[in-house]
Amino acid sequence: MTFDRIAEHIIKEKIMALKYLSFSRKRPKPEKQAMIAMVDGRQYHGGMCDRFKGIVSLYAYCKQRGLEFRILYTYPFRLEDYLLPASYDWTLKDGELDESIKGSRIMYLRGEDGKRLISLRTRKQLHFYGNMDLLEVLNRTGNTSYEWGTLFKELFRPAPELERQLSSLREQIGEKYNAAVFRFQNLLGDFPEYRFKPIEDKSERDTLIGKCLQSVRDTLSEAPPGTPLLVTSDSVSFLKMASEINGVFIIPGSLSHMDGSRPEKKDGNHKPYIKSFLDFFMLAGAQKVSCIGTSIMYQSEFPMYAAKINDVPFERIRIE
Repeated sequence: MTFDRIAEHIIKEKIMALKYLSFSRKRPKPEKQAMIAMVDGRQYHGGMCDRFKGIVSLYAYCKQRGLEFRILYTYPFRLEDYLLPASYDWTLKDGELDESIKGSRIMYLRGEDGKRLISLRTRKQLHFYGNMDLLEVLNRTGNTSYEWGTLFKELFRPAPELERQLSSLREQIGEKYNAAVFRFQNLLGDFPEYRFKPIEDKSERDTLIGKCLQSVRDTLSEAPPGTPLLVTSDSVSFLKMASEINGVFIIPGSLSHMDGSRPEKKDGNHKPYIKSFLDFFMLAGAQKVSCIGTSIMYQSEFPMYAAKINDVPFERIRIE
């Protein structure tokens, strides 16, 4: 991270403060100082994994220092519709949010090493926009040994509808299964994401699909006989083809990238986003997780962090 990029982030924070914070308090000052992980659509947040990185990092920071930790997650859905507090209550209570310049400050960390957070000295409420895993540097500088999966499980448990669907999937696949993840990032033309373009040449596209399907067969053959393979992907067309392989288990539904998506309607329809949570928790329940792809495919960290929840073995497999 260059000095210019850090300066750019500091300027961004000041602009956000002028745009979103008021010069006078409209409500009484909160009783306790709190650090709030913000996912409100006012800035780039990244995908699901990046959001969890920032949230867990700020929680670790607060835990080290005995500070109150909260989450304000409203974009493009309310986090509480999917995840509820586990052993730590991170929900914002009435009167806890300070939206005044006098009582709060904004920090935007993207691609930084975390030094600005670690060296932070403030009595103000922090509105934290971060998408990085800072656990290693926090443990090193704070003389702690926090583990990402442990912190995640202190914060989150599935909400009732998510748990109901997870229970149904676990019953279908059984207790012991492996998992393989394929992240195409719109190479197959069925997962619009930012400005990534699909492969135009059909033969080239078919060759890529063939290589990935063969790796599914290879992964199945390397496991003990009868072990199901959960296959997840951002490509619906690839999942459909993979589901035709004996032994493959697919979670129904399609994905929507969380950044750049429209906010969820208030009619309780969570179909565009619940698939991401189902994938994440089902990967966490596997015996082994593999992220498989060619050099042109995205080396996603989504499956790696899902594996961290229960300390599941994780590997990357490069296919040519």
